[in-house]
Amino acid sequence: MELFVDEHATRMWDQVAEIDDIEFALEMQSLKENRIPPRYIYKNFMPVCKAWKAMFSGSPFVEQNFMESKSHLLIQAASERHMKTKLIEIGKELEFESCDLGINRLGKVRPGCDGFLLINPPKDNGQLQVINPATKFSLTIPKCPSGCPHKACSAALGFDSSTKQYKVVHVYADSYGFEVLNLGSADNEWERVSGPWEDLNDRPFNPLNFSWKDPVSINGRILHWYVDSNEYIVSMQVKEGKCSITHLPKLGNVIKRNNYSLAELGGYLSFIHSASEIEMDVWILEDFRGQVWSKKHSIVVELTNYICPNKTARQNERTMPNLGKLVAIAGARNGEVLIFKHKNSSALYIYDTKIRVMKKIGINMKNIESFVLHKDSLFTMRRIS
Repeated sequence: MELFVDEHATRMWDQVAEIDDIEFALEMQSLKENRIPPRYIYKNFMPVCKAWKAMFSGSPFVEQNFMESKSHLLIQAASERHMKTKLIEIGKELEFESCDLGINRLGKVRPGCDGFLLINPPKDNGQLQVINPATKFSLTIPKCPSGCPHKACSAALGFDSSTKQYKVVHVYADSYGFEVLNLGSADNEWERVSGPWEDLNDRPFNPLNFSWKDPVSINGRILHWYVDSNEYIVSMQVKEGKCSITHLPKLGNVIKRNNYSLAELGGYLSFIHSASEIEMDVWILEDFRGQVWSKKHSIVVELTNYICPNKTARQNERTMPNLGKLVAIAGARNGEVLIFKHKNSSALYIYDTKIRVMKKIGINMKNIESFVLHKDSLFTMRRIS
């Protein structure tokens, strides 16, 4: 990934290099370097000396730097040999910039957290990997007891805030159970966790034609799965490692199973419901334990300013799309922006809730399969706080 460092920060660091008291210099510049991308710090600052490495590896700096890092939408499309991957950054004016992840060959990316990604290796050997693109860290995960080849399953990386350890959560067939691997445990053994249904006949889906998709991850702390229900979803608080049912908001009318989507929005789970072709409601799960939902926003066609991509756009691109054909895939800018995909194509749209503007993203990718939010970080698997 090509990185651009603030020129003023660079000049300040040149001055820092001339100061004899390095600890004092680091302390004075602690706010400046937090604006510098993690992978630039890892490559250029940490190798300078032991004092710099210790400072940049410390929890206070790493956590603050992560908070200051920019979020990107990682988009993947199927290709002949490996997944085609792009990172998209949404700007203040809904402009977008495409950049490279810095990894040449990459398998399917699953939801991660804290700058780590959970991936299917390109060699497709039936094992998952955890990587940190900024530090080039890589960890191969032991095969799960179910023997899943990880081609049609659900998996995510989570973080247990009580033990400060990361966990891999996987499900292939809920009749077998959810599988959880604590990456900090000494035995390196998977644990089987039962689903939320005491009687499998109570499942809202037909197991013969239902496949588990990757969950929506809320900062790696809570995972949510769509289960083809018009009443509820399945959730797991990672630190507890137990499945539970989260009821959908009460709308006063019947929710159709194919008329809503789930996405992370500003650190919360959002429920985006297509009320009609011209209106869409955005709900936020404000209290996970209490299951308290609140309506945050309504997208109404007649109140939305749709920006045509360019003058040469096709006729069907010059008007706002049918809202019933859009599926929310992610949020950006701390929940102010929603990103949608068209159900019948690879077309992507961005919508600003503050100014009610929608715009099509002109990205040249076909056969788009997955979307994951990602922020670079200097975190390691060993969290100390």
